[in-house]
Amino acid sequence: MQFHENINRDIIAVAGTWDPMLPRHIALFKELIRYSRKKSLNPYIIIFYPNPVNHLLQNRHSEYFDLDARMAYFKRLALNSVVVADLTKEDLKRPVADFFDELFKSTGVVLNELWAGENQSLGGGPQGFGSLVKECSARNIKLRKLKNSFLVNLDKEAIYKHIKAGEFEAIAAMTGYYPTYKFKEDRRINMHDGVYSAKLRTTPFDSSNEAPVVVKIVDGCLQEIKKPVEYNWLILSERLDKPIPAEPGQ
Repeated sequence: MQFHENINRDIIAVAGTWDPMLPRHIALFKELIRYSRKKSLNPYIIIFYPNPVNHLLQNRHSEYFDLDARMAYFKRLALNSVVVADLTKEDLKRPVADFFDELFKSTGVVLNELWAGENQSLGGGPQGFGSLVKECSARNIKLRKLKNSFLVNLDKEAIYKHIKAGEFEAIAAMTGYYPTYKFKEDRRINMHDGVYSAKLRTTPFDSSNEAPVVVKIVDGCLQEIKKPVEYNWLILSERLDKPIPAEPGQ
């Protein structure tokens, strides 16, 4: 018996943090799938984790979807080839060439095409997106610049304000989802400390089997709760101890 490998190595990828997951992102992923089928390409998602901004601004942004939730969502979209770029603060200073070299070294992936936002640099290149253009040209990688990516940043900033204020309903109205996390042994959770009304689920995006619960996050750690073993996911519904807005002039 012999097995002959026949994997489509004509790879197209789009890279980002993908959190929070916005309607603009979903439209992009669907476009990626359609384009990949038309061009007979193998679509990959690259996730920068943690959010590079958090290395620079002391964990400024909480996670709306943790990494497991993001992976589960991509699976729902039939995007099963996902690469996680586990970033350190030092990685942000490395040249863009190191990104492609390390991608190949760690995964064997060589890109045919890359989609990137107009403000994306993939490293510490002095020219930002221009450095990415030069590197892709040198490696014969077709680069597509995603225009109007600043609108994504505007959407994100609005959502981060709602997260800080504990206004999850407003975010769900924008994205269709509430904060979603998979339970971890160390109980770490990247969300603002507080008391939350929540739901336990057996799967992240199916509300047919869920149980209500109140949870408390202290120093970025979920306080221990009693739950049936099959409930592996936590959905935060509402912050019960919402911060009081400061008076004007304070």
